[in-house]
Amino acid sequence: MAPATATLYHNTYSICSIMVRQTVAIRGQAKNADSEITITEQAVDIFNEEQFSEHFLCEINPLGQVPVLVSNALAKPIADSLEITHFLAERYPSLIPSSHKEQITALLKDLHALNYFSLSFPGREHVAEGFKQSVFKRLAHDDISPRYRDALTFKLGVLERDKVGGLKPGVPEIMSKQARALMERFEQLITWPPAQGEEAESWLFGLPHPTALDYHLAVFIARMLDVERDDVIPEKVRKYGARVTQTTEWKAVMQGRKTMVKK
Repeated sequence: MAPATATLYHNTYSICSIMVRQTVAIRGQAKNADSEITITEQAVDIFNEEQFSEHFLCEINPLGQVPVLVSNALAKPIADSLEITHFLAERYPSLIPSSHKEQITALLKDLHALNYFSLSFPGREHVAEGFKQSVFKRLAHDDISPRYRDALTFKLGVLERDKVGGLKPGVPEIMSKQARALMERFEQLITWPPAQGEEAESWLFGLPHPTALDYHLAVFIARMLDVERDDVIPEKVRKYGARVTQTTEWKAVMQGRKTMVKK
């Protein structure tokens, strides 16, 4: 039986892409030989609107977003970062260890329930409007295929819901409150810096190794700091995130980049 292979479509400045790429970097040992999967990366140039192309919308992800995992081990692509994480955790159990599976799963769900666009672009409604205009321009062409027109129309609805809706008056403020409350919950789980006599290496829940939650959280912290949303991140959580950014795995993925492209 041929080993499983996968392609991860991503962008280096997509917060959810970074979360998944960090998850891949720390995945550890597979639970058995049949669970091993070789993952290659395929960058999607979202700044030149490659995610709006007919190929991407109709063949890769109708949502027109990254990350997306395509694999011969899957019946269809996974187009959700949290679902990709759970797929990997089934094969690489240290990502969500059984000892804390319930708590980690719940906190990952709460973290991904936040609207990252709303938190990253408050007061910048023109960004969401620019995405919409890009779709409208494509829909104005008479020579596009029926399937592409349907895909663009569907994408327009996604943009209206997630991007435009995320920046409507009051929504960023609500997201900020939810994010701050969630970060305060994380604050209670951080045991670093350790008490005198304790092991220096300790992750969330006091585990001796990082889980997917550690790195998803660290990416979120980094994004909030990169967009100057320091108010969302308590000091203890900020220091924890800074510690994660010094790891070999983090540096290998980020290559010195911020999580947000320069304005």
